[in-house]
Amino acid sequence: MKRILVAVDGSESSLKAARMAADIALRFGAKLSLVHVVPKLLLPPDVYGLTIAEVEKEHRAYADRLLERAVEAIEEPSIEVGTSVLYGAPAEAIAEEGAASDVGMIVVGSRGHGAVARMFLGSVSDRLIHISPKPVLVVH
Repeated sequence: MKRILVAVDGSESSLKAARMAADIALRFGAKLSLVHVVPKLLLPPDVYGLTIAEVEKEHRAYADRLLERAVEAIEEPSIEVGTSVLYGAPAEAIAEEGAASDVGMIVVGSRGHGAVARMFLGSVSDRLIHISPKPVLVVH
């Protein structure tokens, strides 16, 4: 296993997933790739009185802060950690990134939604399990 892909969204479960992935990476001598997915806008930016450039800048700054916090949560200096921001539908973007030949597994957090909430809201981890070409570890 050369690289472990970890999706982070700022939730405590995603930070827990990053820490668990770091433990696995340490044991296998793997690298960590932390990613955050910026989803497509539901409404045009001008609805909020903003330009596309302003919205993209804010999304990127938010994603960078989330990734930085996740790197700090790992607290393991001997692991090589890379970060990147992906764009699009979260599960699909993560699965596409995870399809790279050097990725051995994908690790994501579970927000702990109940069955009813998952049915109505959907779940990135549920979707990812079904479409990912690589093993997916969901951390509760």
